[in-house]
Amino acid sequence: MSKPVLFRVTNNLDIGGVQKRMTTLLPLLTRDFEVHIIVYRQKGVLAKELEEAGIRVHFLPIKGKTHLPSIIRMAKLFKKYNACIVHTHSLGANIPGMIAAALARIPVRIAQVHRRNLHWYARSRIQRKKQILLEAWIHRLLTDKVLFVSKDSLDYFRGHTKLPGNKLQILHNGFEFPINPPSKSEAREYHGLPQDKKIIGFVGRLSKGKGLIYFLDFAQKALAQDTGLFFLVIGDGPGRKEKEQEIGAKGLADNILFVGEQTDMDAWYPALDLLLFTSEPRAEGMPGVVLEACSHGLPVLARYSQSIEEIKDYYINISFIDENESACNCIKHALRKTNPDTTVFKNEFALERMTTRTSELYFTWLEKKGFGDKQECSKEKC
Repeated sequence: MSKPVLFRVTNNLDIGGVQKRMTTLLPLLTRDFEVHIIVYRQKGVLAKELEEAGIRVHFLPIKGKTHLPSIIRMAKLFKKYNACIVHTHSLGANIPGMIAAALARIPVRIAQVHRRNLHWYARSRIQRKKQILLEAWIHRLLTDKVLFVSKDSLDYFRGHTKLPGNKLQILHNGFEFPINPPSKSEAREYHGLPQDKKIIGFVGRLSKGKGLIYFLDFAQKALAQDTGLFFLVIGDGPGRKEKEQEIGAKGLADNILFVGEQTDMDAWYPALDLLLFTSEPRAEGMPGVVLEACSHGLPVLARYSQSIEEIKDYYINISFIDENESACNCIKHALRKTNPDTTVFKNEFALERMTTRTSELYFTWLEKKGFGDKQECSKEKC
């Protein structure tokens, strides 16, 4: 029997928080939907993994958010496969994707916001204002629902766009929890890490807003008081080599190690004693790295943000950096936290929970558009 056709639209399928969530979620959605994904910047390393899971990956370059020929090509692709639902991700996909979906008369049109301050990323204030106005009108006129990964990002978006509250909805991220992870000593032995030091990790892309400079400065202040600490930078991006060389020149390479981008983080988190999360407080909607660390039962020490405060409602083993305390003392206080009961956290952020919520959202909107059940919203009907 035919399944309703779902199209997701995003910029790339390289290693990143949004991409990792989709890589785990979309294969589960194939139970109820025929799933396609359009990438408009580059396919990325995760494309093959999705294709092997039964998802059609389409590479469709877009010359600009309002470039009409690109939008028309996307609309034709939606119509070719009889799409029922289009779900776009972030500003670069939300604008052309919603216009293309409207041109193709797709019944259900859903957009998603993943970041906070950096969602509208134009360089000048005037250009950002234009982005806000354009996206606000597109969602007001064309979009059924705009999803957010946290209340903080929803409140920020609503404050700038003035969209009605019934147009907006929170959908927390979900992910797979580790099964039989290695012990701390096993993980450290495998990766060649010291067994006798407290290992504090940075995880994420080394890009704007992620706080690498803050992390390295914090690490150096802590090491000045306690050489029994060891700092691990997991991730890659612009400026990595320069920072690595700078640390080496200061004679700190034995205590601060850069290991580049890693794909199997379930083999790295067990090696850590603490996640030090230093992204700028308003840069991220709901940091997946923090959620992943929580799933491993790790203490988290972070710069304060409302999104992490939201996670703390479900996971108590989170501390915020006190700027009046020394870096070393902040780490020591965070490490004193006991292992928490993760039942409430897992109930909220489990991958199956997100899958169910997403499917229910799609079918609710299909029903509102006149497709009452899975048979009625088949390819032929849509």
